[in-house]
Amino acid sequence: MKKIVNAVYDIYSDKLPACFDGSKVVMLSDLHDNVYGISLDRLYDMTDEQKPEMVMVAGDLLTRKHSEGSNEVVALLGRMAEKYPVFFANGNHETRVKINTEKYGDRYDNLIAALKNAGVTVLNNSHIDYKKNNEKIHIYGIEIDRDFFLIRNRPPMPDNYISGLIGDATEGFGILIAHNPMYFKQYASWGADLVFSGHVHGGIVRLPLVGGVLNPDYRLFPHYDGGEFHEDDSVMLLGRGLGTHTINVRINNPPELVTAVLHRK
Repeated sequence: MKKIVNAVYDIYSDKLPACFDGSKVVMLSDLHDNVYGISLDRLYDMTDEQKPEMVMVAGDLLTRKHSEGSNEVVALLGRMAEKYPVFFANGNHETRVKINTEKYGDRYDNLIAALKNAGVTVLNNSHIDYKKNNEKIHIYGIEIDRDFFLIRNRPPMPDNYISGLIGDATEGFGILIAHNPMYFKQYASWGADLVFSGHVHGGIVRLPLVGGVLNPDYRLFPHYDGGEFHEDDSVMLLGRGLGTHTINVRINNPPELVTAVLHRK
C-alpha cells in the first residue's frame, strides 16, 4: 500500500471569527483519477481522523488523457460530503476537458453533475458564505484561463483579473481555492487570507535540503513546490498532491493531504 502523509499547518488570523478557533480544514489536490493507485479508503480514514470543519479540493480530480477512475474519486468525495462540507474548484485538467468538447465530449459536464449529486459544492469563479454560530467566513473558488498554465509564453496576470472573475474580496476571513500556485502574489494582492493550491505535485522528485526538482511546466527546482508560503498577510498552503499524470512517479515524495488548523489571534 502506498504511504499517504498528512501535512499539518497552524494558521493564525485576527480576522477569524472566534467560533472557528481550532477548526480544521483538510485539503486534497491532484487525485488525477487515482492513476497512481493510493488507497481511497485510507485517504477517507485519514481525513475523518482530523474531524474537519470542511474539506477543500483544489482541482485536478481527473486526468484529461485518462478516461477511467473519476467515479471512484467522486464516490470518495460523496462519502466525505455525508459528514462534512466539501468544496471543489477546477484545476487545469478540468478546464481543458471542459473547453475541448470535440475531443472529450460531455465528460466534464458528467463530472460536475456527479460531484453535485454527491453533495459536493462546486465553486468555479464563485463563492459562498460559510456560517457557524451567527458568524461566517468566505470561501471562494477560482478557475483561471488555461493560458496561465502554458509551458511557454505564459502571460502575466493582469491587475484586477481576479476581481473580474469573482469580484472584490469581502470583508472578513476569506479562503481561496486556486489550483495554480504560481500566482500567489496576485491572490494575496486580491485579498485572500488563506489559499489552498496544488498542481505542482511536490516537484515530482524531492531531494534533501533542496526540495522539489521539477514542476509541470518542466522548470527545475520550482520555488513553489509544496508547503507553506507567505505574502504580506496572506498564507498559501501548497499541497504536494495525491496522484500523478504523464510522469507517473513520485520519488521521496509521498502522496499528501493537508490539514490547516485555524487559530484566532
